[in-house]
Amino acid sequence: MKRNIKTLLILLSVLLTITLYVPAGGSKEQGDKSKALDFPKRPIEIVVPFGPGGSSDMMTRQVASIMTKIVGKPVNVVNRAGGGGIDGMVYVAKAPADGYTLLQITPSHAIATALGRPNADLLKDFDPVANFQIDIQCFGVAKNSKFKSLDDILEYAKANPGKVKIGGTSPGGLDEYMANGFAKAAGVQFLYVPYNAAAETKAAVLGGEIDIYQDKVISFLTMVRADQIRPIVVLNNKRLDMIEELKNVPCSVEKGIQFTQGSWRGFAVRKGTPQPIRDYLAEVIKKVYESPEYREASKRDMSDIIPGYIGPKEYGEMWVSEIAKFKEILGKK
Repeated sequence: MKRNIKTLLILLSVLLTITLYVPAGGSKEQGDKSKALDFPKRPIEIVVPFGPGGSSDMMTRQVASIMTKIVGKPVNVVNRAGGGGIDGMVYVAKAPADGYTLLQITPSHAIATALGRPNADLLKDFDPVANFQIDIQCFGVAKNSKFKSLDDILEYAKANPGKVKIGGTSPGGLDEYMANGFAKAAGVQFLYVPYNAAAETKAAVLGGEIDIYQDKVISFLTMVRADQIRPIVVLNNKRLDMIEELKNVPCSVEKGIQFTQGSWRGFAVRKGTPQPIRDYLAEVIKKVYESPEYREASKRDMSDIIPGYIGPKEYGEMWVSEIAKFKEILGKK
């Protein structure tokens, strides 16, 4: 009898240990891998190299919230804006290669590498974790703008080269490339006005400092739904009929403008981070992407029109192809 009681107590102790170990919202499998790695033992930091309020910031905060529940430790988001995303990139490139500091990356970082900008290099200094979102760019004007449509903008721009102002973050990065690339494809010339944060760009268009507001669907819709912005064009090869607010907005291709560059957002760690930790982080990011909480959020804000998750190997290959494309486009050999 005593032996049976002792055996039962041992079994209960083992079960209790397993139960206590699994992080809230996580799985036993995820917990086992984390325990085997002894990672994470402390909070994880995700650096957003842009200011608060933009697509990158909004997406990363969603990820961090869900990720915290999976890994069982706080996942904190830190904004380090400046240099078109370079300041945050340099910060993570100098952080320890231990998996505790992640960089949220966009095509701006591929462009920086394509241009050979100093201090940080996407391929030399970082390892891919996973891509999370692929987004589509939209242009709009303030509701009180004198321009009521894309045709109005283009007609004025053709008669007044360089007078139409379009804002964005990432000077010398993706926003500037999309603004000038679209203008070139349309046969006009815009004046690009850079800002450090998306919040500044939004204030600028509402205050009349710039004529065109550009942003990714995820945050563009916020301004449209607040009745602050009138959408005029979607940079895509077809209309976004699935979005009520954009279903009647022309796409660039139907207007005869062959320019559809969009954005992507993912995560990286400093090169040299141990492979098991990189694999673990990639699995965690995938779990966040597949979680009911994120699926519901992405359905609500239409941030997953194009499926966004790409694993580390394919994501690394995507870096190489994107950098090659930007080198060709920007004339860098």
